[in-house]
Amino acid sequence: MSEPLDSTLSGETLDQEFAAQEAHRKDAAKMTRVFLLFAAPLVIMIAIVIAAVAFKMSQDSRAIVATAEPAASAPAVAASDPQKDAQIAALQGQLHPAEATAPAQPLYTADPTALSQLSARLDRVEANQQALAKAAASAFAARTLQQAARTEQPFLSELAVVEAGIDDPSLVTALRPYAEKGVPSEVTLAVKFPAVAARANSAVQADDGKDDLFSQLRHALGGFISIRRTDDINGQGADAILQRAEIRLNNGDLKGAVAYLNTLSPAAQKALSPWIDQARARVLVDDTTRHISESALNRLSQTTATDTPLRNGGVL
Repeated sequence: MSEPLDSTLSGETLDQEFAAQEAHRKDAAKMTRVFLLFAAPLVIMIAIVIAAVAFKMSQDSRAIVATAEPAASAPAVAASDPQKDAQIAALQGQLHPAEATAPAQPLYTADPTALSQLSARLDRVEANQQALAKAAASAFAARTLQQAARTEQPFLSELAVVEAGIDDPSLVTALRPYAEKGVPSEVTLAVKFPAVAARANSAVQADDGKDDLFSQLRHALGGFISIRRTDDINGQGADAILQRAEIRLNNGDLKGAVAYLNTLSPAAQKALSPWIDQARARVLVDDTTRHISESALNRLSQTTATDTPLRNGGVL
């Protein structure tokens, strides 16, 4: 009975040892895997550092070699032949003698008077601007006066503005008597002219001593009706002159109509009063304001800056 028991114990012992060895082998395998897991990255990092150090050392050695090569060749360059250098310099002097002897010319020569010219030019520009502004204001005021005087309204304020900016006050002297009340317009004068002309013609007939029945009837009705012949405009009588004046007036030529009326007899001109006085005033006002406006415009057109260019490279 002892042998089977011993053999049984021996078998169990072997199994236990085998199990212990198997467990030890598994533990060893686990330790190996853990070591490889942590040791492998460390080994890779060490390899990378070693490679980087080796690359840096290689670059430094190349730089040292490159620096040493020019230094080694420098003596060869410095060791040139003085005689050959002198010959080369002599040949260059023969090829370009003018460049070797003539002094260098500056590309730009400053004008010593450029600053004074610039200052004078700026003064002229400023003076011209002031004159231009004054001329423009005078032209505007003259045009405003001309438009205001064409109406039948007073034009005192417009006349005062023109007087303040005009160089010759005598130009507006003739307008002062009419500026306060105004002057009848050309349209108003044209509307009133037929009745006035008929009365003037009647006055001429009475002044000629024509005391026939027709003249007596015309004088009797003169306060209510004015009768005037209109069949002859080329004659030299009062009727013809009045008709030619009326034609001029209807065509917008008041000045021409007044010129015709000035050829009438004193009696006819007296009969035309106060119409002819108003017409003469209108002609005077229109002519004067037109002359003032044209003078102002001419002065404005002549006010221009005359710039003198700077000489010898002067720069603004």
